[in-house]
Amino acid sequence: MASKLNTEFNYRYQVIGDTPWEKIKTLKGFLEGRIRAAALEEVGNLKNQAKVSKLKHLQNGGEGLEHEILELKAEILEGISHEPATKEAFELNQKEIKILNKLLKELFVIAEPTRIPGYSDEEMYEANAANEFTVNIGREIQAEMIANGRPSAAKLRNAMSNPHTWNALKGIGLIPKETKILEGHINPQLKIELIGVEDEVISDTGK
Repeated sequence: MASKLNTEFNYRYQVIGDTPWEKIKTLKGFLEGRIRAAALEEVGNLKNQAKVSKLKHLQNGGEGLEHEILELKAEILEGISHEPATKEAFELNQKEIKILNKLLKELFVIAEPTRIPGYSDEEMYEANAANEFTVNIGREIQAEMIANGRPSAAKLRNAMSNPHTWNALKGIGLIPKETKILEGHINPQLKIELIGVEDEVISDTGK
């Protein structure tokens, strides 16, 4: 039985992307795949036509051997047996393309006002990267605190990877404000020791 690759529910709520620009990036990737799948319908039709044409040639003076003709007939019959399911699959794929276009239209209504002047979609994905990472890690830490009462060491270590995320988590209260990240010396020839450093202040990357 044919089925869609994903349901509208999955595309809307389950695919990668905790921010609009990241979800747009993900859905455009799915849309590209569905459009390519739609193009295969014509490819399949042309291949079937070629087999039928070849069979006629072999049967009508093409000097086809009996086993070649029988094999080709079998391939054609096998293709015909798959036609109902194939037809349904392509119809579902078209519906899926409509779903993806609808969801992308909704997301662009939200995201477009935030576009940096002159930036392409690809450049906006890059500009949004720290924001997406921060929201993703923040939600994972929130889920761990709801489930276990505290965040895991692994998630906190991820949060330390960049000042955008670290400062945002402090700002919302998921990390104590007085917490400092430990750093060592840049020069390995100096005495090995750790120091707590002040938070790095990051300017607005969108300006």
